[in-house]
Amino acid sequence: MPTISKRQLTQGLILLPGLLLFACAKPPPPYAVVYEEEEVSEVNTVEANIPEPEPEETIVYEPEYPETYIVQEGDTLWDISSVFLRDPWFWPEIWFKNPQVENPHLIYPGDILSIIYIGGEKRVQLLTRGADGSILAQTQGGLKVVKITPRVRSQSIDASIPSIPIESIRHLLERPIIVDAETLANSAYVLASVDDHLVNSINDKLYVRKLDTSSGNGRYQIYRPSRPMFDPITNELLGYEAIYVGETKLLLRGDPASVRVTNSEREILRNDRVMPIDNINFERDFFPKPPSTEVNGAIVSLLDAISQSGQYQTIAINLGQRDGLETGNILSIRRYGKIIPDYAEPDPRFRVKLPDERIGVAMVIRSFEKMSYALIMEAISPVTTGDYVESP
Repeated sequence: MPTISKRQLTQGLILLPGLLLFACAKPPPPYAVVYEEEEVSEVNTVEANIPEPEPEETIVYEPEYPETYIVQEGDTLWDISSVFLRDPWFWPEIWFKNPQVENPHLIYPGDILSIIYIGGEKRVQLLTRGADGSILAQTQGGLKVVKITPRVRSQSIDASIPSIPIESIRHLLERPIIVDAETLANSAYVLASVDDHLVNSINDKLYVRKLDTSSGNGRYQIYRPSRPMFDPITNELLGYEAIYVGETKLLLRGDPASVRVTNSEREILRNDRVMPIDNINFERDFFPKPPSTEVNGAIVSLLDAISQSGQYQTIAINLGQRDGLETGNILSIRRYGKIIPDYAEPDPRFRVKLPDERIGVAMVIRSFEKMSYALIMEAISPVTTGDYVESP
């Protein structure tokens, strides 16, 4: 019989309580998870009461769409599309552009739209141009134009119906709102003012260090770096919010350069950042389309809101140009399903995760390298930072 040393006996006495605790440990509670509707059949669906999903048609017309629609002042193409379609972002696919109409993609107040059939498929067509009195009628040989009261129409393109409410996003298109860490570190900054004021405003003269005056039109905007924005999933720094402060005009080149404040919306402070005004083309028309690849991302923050956002408010998401997002991309806004107890089960600890629900639709209006801003086009319930977005 082998001899047991004192050291072996001590080790055995130390391990024995651990083994007893492991043997007495209770197994984790049962947990039914329904992550995707396609996986419903793999779990007990009685408790969750989730029916099998049915294939959906791509383009679905509203069951009671009007025969004709007169475009009203203040309409947007999204609003008009909602009259005819269940999913308004499909309007570019059903819009029939009359070749007889100058700028056929533009719609003006007073125009009359109607459903027609082209090749056996429904299309929305401009039936009557409200301002110039021309009527476009469909015949067996195609479309013909009948002039009732010919007259010259001169109207700015800006008078046409925009795709979405431009005033809701104008500030996002005209001014930078996200600045990456490298740009922030290398940007010019306000050093001082002529009279050494701590706070400056319109008509004040400022001295700016590291200002690039070699190109541009001599106009610069002032912004103030705000809170950093982190990816809620990876904790990656996505950039810094930039608060618009004002605009300046170059007076004298050099380092420091001299500029005069031409506009100020906030007090201008030392160390505020200065950059050339981005003369991007101001787009009034956003053509909705799904992302080129399947995407899934989180809502990082809400603009001009504290805890909840609704229709025509803006959200920041952790998807950007590196993920393939571009202006006009449509995203579904979804809410995670709650995890609730099922008291019909014998085990009172049994939990079921309810399916995620679609609560709205958003359109990307400006994308950056690591993140984007999207306008909430539809919302059946308030949108929060706990929700997420994905391809529609």
